[in-house]
Amino acid sequence: MDSSVPSVTKTSPKPKLSRTITRIAICTALILTCIIVAIVAYFLITRQNNSSSDGVTTNISTSTTTSQKASTTNEVANSTLTNPISNATSTNTQCRALPFSSYQSYMTGSKPWSISITDLNNDDYQDIVVVNAYDPSVTIYLNYGNGTIRNTSLIIVGTYSVFVTAADLNGDNTTDLIVAQASANSLGVLFGFGNGTFNTRLNIPVGNYPYGVNAADFNNDNHLDLVAVNDYDNTASILLGFGNGTFQSYNLLPTGLYVTAVVTADFNKDQRLDFAATDYSSNTVSVYLGYGNGSFQQRQPYSTGKSPWGVAIADFNNDNYTDIVTANYDASTMSVFFANGDGTFRSQIVYSTGPYPRSVAVGDLNDDTNIDIVTGSGSGNYLSVFLNNGDGTFAKPMSLTTDAQVSAVAIGDLNGDNRLDIVTTSVSTKTLNIFLNSC
Repeated sequence: MDSSVPSVTKTSPKPKLSRTITRIAICTALILTCIIVAIVAYFLITRQNNSSSDGVTTNISTSTTTSQKASTTNEVANSTLTNPISNATSTNTQCRALPFSSYQSYMTGSKPWSISITDLNNDDYQDIVVVNAYDPSVTIYLNYGNGTIRNTSLIIVGTYSVFVTAADLNGDNTTDLIVAQASANSLGVLFGFGNGTFNTRLNIPVGNYPYGVNAADFNNDNHLDLVAVNDYDNTASILLGFGNGTFQSYNLLPTGLYVTAVVTADFNKDQRLDFAATDYSSNTVSVYLGYGNGSFQQRQPYSTGKSPWGVAIADFNNDNYTDIVTANYDASTMSVFFANGDGTFRSQIVYSTGPYPRSVAVGDLNDDTNIDIVTGSGSGNYLSVFLNNGDGTFAKPMSLTTDAQVSAVAIGDLNGDNRLDIVTTSVSTKTLNIFLNSC
C-alpha cells in the first residue's frame, strides 16, 4: 500500500498539466477565431453600407419620387416667391447635370410678364399667379400638390399691368396680391379670401408708370409697407401701411433713370429694412439704407452691365450677408455684387447669359446648400442655369429649352418633393411652363 502511494503522486500531475495546456490552447484559438470573424464581419458590413449608400445617392439624383429637403426665398425682377434651402452634396455628377422633366405648358393671357409663387388657398401647396400686360389681367393657377395646376380664374386689373407680388397686407393670415399697374399710375391690391379668390381691387396711386413693387416693414411697426419704383419719373414711392390694408400717402425718393425692379433686405445688419432698385438707363443698381422709420439714406449706385432689368438677392458666398444679382438686358450678362455687411458692395462680377435677359431667379437647385441663379433669354427659347461653386463663383451655365421670348422666371417647390422647380413665362406662345426638378 505504501509503495503504491508514491507511484500515484508521481504520475497524476502529468495528465493534469497536459489537460490544462490543451484547454488554454483551445480557448486561445477560439478567442482568436472570434476576433478574426468579428474583423471580417465589420469590413463586410462597412463595405455593404458604403455600397448601399452609393445606391441611395444615385436614386436621389435620377428619381422624381424620392423626397429631399428644400424650400424657397427670393425676390426677382419679373417674379416673386418664398424661400430656398437643402442638404445633399454637389459632388454628385448626375445632380450637377440638373435633371429636369420636360416642361408642362399652360396657357396664359396676352403678354405674360411676371410670376408670383405663393399659397393662395391655405392648402400648403405653392400656387402660381401670372400678370398679363396686354389684357390686362391676373391669371390664378391653383396647385394640385403634384406639380400640376389648374387655371381657376382670370381677374381684370389696371391698364398695362407688368408686375405682381404677394403678401398679407391686412393681417388676416391670407395671401393678398399687389399689382404694378403701369399705365394707370397705380398699384392694384387684391385682398385674398384664403380660398384662391379675391375681393374687389383697391387702386392706390403712386408715381408715373410703376414697374416693380415689393412689401416690407420699413418703420418697424409690424405692419407691411410698400415700395413701388416708377419708370417714367425716376422715383420710388414709399407707402407706409396701417396694418389693415390701407396706406398713408406715398413719399417719393429719386432713383436712377428708368427704374425697373426693386427688392428689399437688411443689407447692413442693423435690423432695419433697406431696398435696392435697378436703374435701366443709368446702368446701375441703387441701394437705399433704411433709418427704421420709413425714411432712407441717399441712394448709393453701383455700376452694372448695360440696361439692368431684373434683380434678385441671396447670400451667394455663405458669409451671412445679402448679395445682389442683376440681369442686364442689352449686355446679355448678369452682374453679381458681394455685400460687405455694412450696406456697401464690392464691384460687379460679370457672367455671360443668354441674349437679352429680363428676369433672374435664385435658389438651391442641386441641393448642395449653395444658392444658384437662373436667367431667361428675352429673345431666345432657353434658360441659363448657373450652379454655385460654393464660394459665390458660378460654373459655366447649362441651358434648359423652353418656349421663346422668356419674360419671367421663378423658383419654388411645386410638387412637394423638397426639390426646387422652375417656372417661366413666354410671350410668343402665351404660355406658363413648369420644369419639375428630379435632382
